[in-house]
Amino acid sequence: MRYQGILFDADDTLFDFQVGNRNAVNALLDEIGYLHPDRYDQYEAVNLACWAELEQGRLTQDALRTERFRRFYAKYGIDRDPRQDGDRFVELLGGQSILLPHAEDVVREIAKVKPVLILTNGITSVQKRRLALSPIRDVISGAVISQEEGAAKPNPKLFDRALKRLGIARGAALMIGDGINSDIRGANNAGIDACWYNPGGKVLPAGVHAEYIIDDIRQCVEIALR
Repeated sequence: MRYQGILFDADDTLFDFQVGNRNAVNALLDEIGYLHPDRYDQYEAVNLACWAELEQGRLTQDALRTERFRRFYAKYGIDRDPRQDGDRFVELLGGQSILLPHAEDVVREIAKVKPVLILTNGITSVQKRRLALSPIRDVISGAVISQEEGAAKPNPKLFDRALKRLGIARGAALMIGDGINSDIRGANNAGIDACWYNPGGKVLPAGVHAEYIIDDIRQCVEIALR
């Protein structure tokens, strides 16, 4: 078989991060009493900017945990401790283990034949708890998490750690994910084949390529097992 190991992104590829994140944000903002009707969009704009800085290497995972709340609170005049609430948010988010449709079946089908490893930019405690709560916990070969490894996608170091964990060469791995910069550019940087999960019909920017493009996660089974 061409591929000896499959690397899967977690959020928005296997896990419904949008629903889980919204649930956790709203639960926290309920707790602190911030009830603005646009509160989720307000927070998420700040949060996404922080994640972009993480991928650019301008913000560390540990700093992001607090910094997104510090900026959010400063912008909207909320008098709270961002570190304390950042920790509480991580706790709430860790309980959100919602898989996208067909994700469990896809992972189980592939894992019958070859190892499946999760490769994710994320906070260790959040990702580990979500994986532990998920129905795929018994079939995956583990997870390589950016906070633990000190490098985040698209940095090729994180991909190298994943390859080492599986004991396979670059040409024997396939990365499956939805993130243009983190997953696909990251795979390009690492010299690994990429399968872009693109349900939204986006277009890859110049300088980024994917060996496969799919709009239904079920399509990756044939690619992974061929």
